[in-house]
Amino acid sequence: MSWLERNPKKTNALISIVALILVMISAELILRCFFGLGNPVLYDSNPLYGFRLIPNQETVRFHGAKIKVNNLGLRTNEDWDNNTGDKVLFLGDSITYGGSYISNNELFSALCVKQLPDVKAGNAGINAWGVENIHGLIVESGFLPAKFYITTVCEDDFYRGLIRLQGMPFWCVKPKLAIIELFHYFYYRELNKQYLKWQMFRNPLPADEKVANKAVNKLKEMDSVLKAKGFIHLIYITPSREQVLGKKPKDQLLQKLFKEYHLPVVYLLDRLNPMNLKSREIRSLFHDDIHLSRKGHALWGTLMSGDLKEIVKSVNW
Repeated sequence: MSWLERNPKKTNALISIVALILVMISAELILRCFFGLGNPVLYDSNPLYGFRLIPNQETVRFHGAKIKVNNLGLRTNEDWDNNTGDKVLFLGDSITYGGSYISNNELFSALCVKQLPDVKAGNAGINAWGVENIHGLIVESGFLPAKFYITTVCEDDFYRGLIRLQGMPFWCVKPKLAIIELFHYFYYRELNKQYLKWQMFRNPLPADEKVANKAVNKLKEMDSVLKAKGFIHLIYITPSREQVLGKKPKDQLLQKLFKEYHLPVVYLLDRLNPMNLKSREIRSLFHDDIHLSRKGHALWGTLMSGDLKEIVKSVNW
C-alpha cells in the first residue's frame, strides 16, 4: 500500500493544494493574457496638479489596447524633444485620456493631427482630473512643452476642485500579480459603497457658483498665461450622451461665467446638433454617458481638426 493510500486525509489535502495552485496559475495567465491585468499604467503624486502618468511606460490593456507613455508622461508613441514649435498638447480628463480600452493611435488627440504630418500630438489627459488639475500642471508647475494647446473638458470638471491620487483606483507601483490588481479593484468598488457620489453633495447657489467661478477663473488665467507667452490655446466643452440625445441642457451657470470672463470656449454639442444624428448613431459614439467609444474619438478628432488646421496654416514656422 502506498503512502497516498495509507494517508487519505493528507492525500486529499495535497490534491486540494495542488488544484488550488493550478487554478491560481491559470487565473493569473488568463487575467494577464486576455484582460491585460497585472501591468497597469502608473501615476505619480504631486501637490500642484494632483497626479499624472509616470514617463516611459508601455503596456497592453483591455481588449488589446496599446498604451505607450513617452518621456514627458504623455500618451503618444513618440518621445518629445525640446522644440515646442511643431507640437500640440491635448489637456483634459479621462475623456481626453481615452481609458485603457483605447489604443494611442485611436485617441482623438492622435486623429486630430493625422492630416498634419509636420505636427506632433501629445495627450496629457488624466483620469478624474478637473480644471484645477490642468491649471496646476500648466500654470503652477510650468509644464509648457508645446506651441499649441487644446483643452477638452466636460461641465462636471468645473465642479471637481483639485483631485488627488489617494482614494483613486490607480497605481503608483506595479502590482506583483494580476490577481492582486483585480482584488484591489473589487475592494475599491466595495469600499466606495460607504460613500455617495460627490455630485450628491453639490449645493444650490451660491456654493455651486463659488466653486464653478473658481474653476472658470483658473481656466481663464491659464488661457491668458499661454497666450501671453505666444502660445495658441483652444478650449472645447465636450457633451454627455444625454446632452447629445437632447435629454439634458447645457449648464446655464457655466455659460454665464464663460461670458463674464470673456473665455472663448467651443461647445462641441453645437457642432453635433446640425448633423442630425439618429439615436442609435449617438449611442455608438459613447462608451458610457461621458466617455467616448472608438467611433466617438474619431468624430471628435474630425470636429476639432478643422480649427487646428486653420491655426497651423496661419502660424509662421
